[in-house]
Amino acid sequence: MLLTVSYVVYARREPPHGGSPAGLAYGVLALAMVLLLVFFGVRKRWHRSRLGRLETWCQSHVYLGLLVVAVVLCHSGFRFEDRVAVLTFWTMVVVSTSGFAGALLYTVVPLLLTGVERDLPPEEMSRQLNQLAQSMARLGSGRSPALQEIATRLLGEARPGWLAGWRLLLAPGAAAGTAPDKGWTRRMREVPPAEQGDLQQLMVLSRQRRELHLSLVAQQRYRNLLAVWLYLHVPLSFALLVLLAAHLWGALRYLGWQ
Repeated sequence: MLLTVSYVVYARREPPHGGSPAGLAYGVLALAMVLLLVFFGVRKRWHRSRLGRLETWCQSHVYLGLLVVAVVLCHSGFRFEDRVAVLTFWTMVVVSTSGFAGALLYTVVPLLLTGVERDLPPEEMSRQLNQLAQSMARLGSGRSPALQEIATRLLGEARPGWLAGWRLLLAPGAAAGTAPDKGWTRRMREVPPAEQGDLQQLMVLSRQRRELHLSLVAQQRYRNLLAVWLYLHVPLSFALLVLLAAHLWGALRYLGWQ
């Protein structure tokens, strides 16, 4: 509200532009806000700091990230006359938008993660998956070709492929593996009677492994969502700092020539 009132008064007194005294004041304010936003990354890792609670800093970080876009618009007078300024502004918009999206993710994803988490941590789940896979491999080792083929196909269902983490976000069902198809009925009939007990045990282990794998996939998918947000937000923030430095350098040179 205060920002809107100040801009209305400023616009009535003179044509708004970034080089006016008021425009420069808005620019300095925007720069100070950006530096404060960057300091949040330091405060987040400064565990012994007494500069307010981390939750308060996080909330302020989101609100300032949105407010700084409005301050920059006031600084420019809603006009951008060079490419660096345009690129800087739109990068700031993307960073602010991604920051708001990240705040939503960190609010929603932990709740979703709680719904799929087991009592076991991911490391223990991975260890148990490996143990089940080893037991299945032993059951198929040295057996008839039909049982070996079934064991190999069951073991290959949960095998991560190329860029498995990214495919997990785009197609979570593909990462979970597939159930045996109808073609397996013929192969199961080809298993000798003496190995039917091993086949049943193999299918039980496979079902246990699949259920455990589905739970791990669901957890990892939500964790990957948070990781992907960091891969986007942090590099874009550094790019914004570089563009701001270039814009500030150009503005100082321009003011020096006047």
